Amino acid sequence: MSVLGEFRRMSPALLEEIRADPANAWNRVGALDDMLDLDRAWERLADLMDRSGFPLNPITGGVPFPDERHDFGSSLTAKQVKAAAEHLSVTPFGALEVHLRPLLETEEPHGGHVDERRARAIRDRLALAYFLLVGFYRTAAAEGQATVFWAA
Repeated sequence: MSVLGEFRRMSPALLEEIRADPANAWNRVGALDDMLDLDRAWERLADLMDRSGFPLNPITGGVPFPDERHDFGSSLTAKQVKAAAEHLSVTPFGALEVHLRPLLETEEPHGGHVDERRARAIRDRLALAYFLLVGFYRTAAAEGQATVFWAA
């Protein structure tokens, strides 16, 4: 897991404007201030949300961004952001945490033992990242914004 994950918030109009010029999308989105950097926690959070049955995973859901040909991320419309925010807001981290041990066991070579101290540290980092993600999506939904996620 050496890839960092970032979210950006923007108006639906700006999202479409950027999508219309895919050659400059990376620079345009990267210059936006409304961002959330999940560092390396994004990959485990995405897996935990999938295992928890999220109807729309804000990390892996959406459509390729800026388009199929220049794909470096994914985007959610304002309507999708609202749906994701509603689900995130009513889903405590504990609902995801129950899937953490099985996830960590799959990461160990040959299904090896998971060190308890390491597992607690990972849980704490993921809980904080989830808290920040919930807040990010609440704000985006309240402001009628779209989002872009990419890992680089």
